[in-house]
Amino acid sequence: MGNDNIIVSTRIRLARNVNGLPFPHKLAEQPARQIVDSVEKALSPIDRFTRYDMSGISQLESTLLREKHLVSPDLVKECPYGAALISADENVSVMVNEEDHIREQVILSGLSLDQAYDRINRIDDILSKKVDFAFDGRYGYLTACATNVGTGMRASVMMFLPALTINNMIESCINDVGRLNMTVRGVYGEGSKAEGYLYQISNQHTLGLKESEILDSVKAAINHIAEAELHARKLLMRDESELKDRILRAWGIVTNAYKLSTAEAMQLLAMIRLGGYYGYFAIKDYDDFQRLVTDCQPASILRRGGAADADGRDVLRARYVSSALGGLCVKKI
Repeated sequence: MGNDNIIVSTRIRLARNVNGLPFPHKLAEQPARQIVDSVEKALSPIDRFTRYDMSGISQLESTLLREKHLVSPDLVKECPYGAALISADENVSVMVNEEDHIREQVILSGLSLDQAYDRINRIDDILSKKVDFAFDGRYGYLTACATNVGTGMRASVMMFLPALTINNMIESCINDVGRLNMTVRGVYGEGSKAEGYLYQISNQHTLGLKESEILDSVKAAINHIAEAELHARKLLMRDESELKDRILRAWGIVTNAYKLSTAEAMQLLAMIRLGGYYGYFAIKDYDDFQRLVTDCQPASILRRGGAADADGRDVLRARYVSSALGGLCVKKI
């Protein structure tokens, strides 16, 4: 077992803007609403997309979308005319009037860079026939942030890196991939923490690069990190007694706790996932296991009928995680 315990998901995002219009932070309400309508109309033949206008949905609903990585924190908090169009399978999300007029995004499980690129490229081709994108023959796609000018593409992979973190080797690894034009962020992007040992690795620049070159550089970076993580996991086995105790304590707490905070649940589930690598547990499906991690987030717990206060959510989270884990994971030792 290797990459299925390290690579969590793949995301490719394209930044696009409408030719002749100011960027969203300078855009008036009427043209901003027209962009949303135009994108919605262009997407309608592709799939059944659900439209979410940020000004018209509840805080619970917007937070739930953010927890699923379908919208950015900035779209939720800072974009009065922002909207998101999300496909039925929730693999495709198109944010409108965030930092750029249009942010196309595809998220797939596992290491799926080529598949994600093919899907987003088809979506981009369809949108470009209906929307006049701002494009310069020399610089490429014009974007609000200079680091996105060019292809406008960010390719990222979510990685589970507990051993590098526990062994205090993560900073050195981050510095290594930084020299490969990569950046490493927390689970919810820029400024967020790597909760549950989850990190996003993505390209830093797009100008002067082809899409294929970006994909190749991301693949090289994640291969380097995955090899480092596997090496770090071997190092943890130098004191297997301590490692086994730490992992089995996580199992004992998560299956018996009366209350669990979000951060604690993510940390404990991370140790159980690591235990799956060492054969201490049989994890039936890593995608389902990751969905359990997402379902531990506050809005997801509230949607399940939890109390609005933090204490009530913690009680429901503990009950839910213990029950769900029984169907996903079998203790082998």
